[in-house]
Amino acid sequence: MNTKSGITSRLEIWRDIVSAKREPELDEVAAGRDAEKALRSLVTDHLSWKAASIFHSKRVPRDPHSQSRGRYEIDLVVISPKQISAIEIKNWSGRLRINGDRWVQERRNGDEIAHENPLSKNKEKLDCLCALLEARNIRVPPARVCRVIFWNKNITVPVEVAKRDEIVMHHELDRFLTTQKATGFAERFLISVLELCLDQEASMIATDGFFKAIPSRDYGAAVEAITSLETFDKIELLGGRVISGDLLEIRVGQDRLPLKTMQSGSEVKVACNRNKVILFFSAILGSAPLISLSHPFSTISISPRDRVLFHQAGEPKPEEIEFSRIVRLVRG
Repeated sequence: MNTKSGITSRLEIWRDIVSAKREPELDEVAAGRDAEKALRSLVTDHLSWKAASIFHSKRVPRDPHSQSRGRYEIDLVVISPKQISAIEIKNWSGRLRINGDRWVQERRNGDEIAHENPLSKNKEKLDCLCALLEARNIRVPPARVCRVIFWNKNITVPVEVAKRDEIVMHHELDRFLTTQKATGFAERFLISVLELCLDQEASMIATDGFFKAIPSRDYGAAVEAITSLETFDKIELLGGRVISGDLLEIRVGQDRLPLKTMQSGSEVKVACNRNKVILFFSAILGSAPLISLSHPFSTISISPRDRVLFHQAGEPKPEEIEFSRIVRLVRG
């Protein structure tokens, strides 16, 4: 039977859990997240198709000689012996306008979101990837191609933007999507991207003359090097918001439990009943923990106020996030 002090302690845990605010994701971000999950389920390491390979969500150091400068994430990398491509996938909706170096997205509800120029950013990412390969004495395919795919049909872009070679609108993928025999949209989409890149490669060869292919040993080394690159770790917060970055450690009291030793692709769930009434009676009548972690930290006793140290992408410093706010941790 719980003592009075024990019940008080459990009610404090109950209060901390039910007081956590929900942090919902923007609808368009959630839609993009669903697409990302579908792509990730298909592309574990990489997908090969007609002498080309495609990789999903690979992190590339900004400086191959200095990890401290941070890393970029490339949505899709496509490489063949003659071409290497960095592809950014945007799920934006509404209307897009260009304002200097900013691409301003006007959403249907009137909100405006200013984005960095994805074309220049994507080129910078590809340059960093090529620099990484060259630093490892791997010859890079001679043709370097950057593409930004708008795969949401509900986006209107300026004509001068839509006509740019680096921009791929959803309808431009349709001729590839409709001819694929693969099952499931994610697989048809990925193979369509590969077909698009190979089709553009053939066009460049016809226009600019024959591109020499890199030797097979360099192509194999490039595929191996890109495969070894990590993806971002993620934290799913209560309410659906997902943040990306680096999982560093769990902080329980004075204990520090490293998270980088977790296997890539594994996850840790935060188990607790979020129903206020049910959790209340569990607190006063039960004895089982009101909040706990799944394997490999299931034996660790935690409270809602214990934290995860997490370095969110784009932020200068790591932050501590309380377990009361967390649904699960995912290792990239």
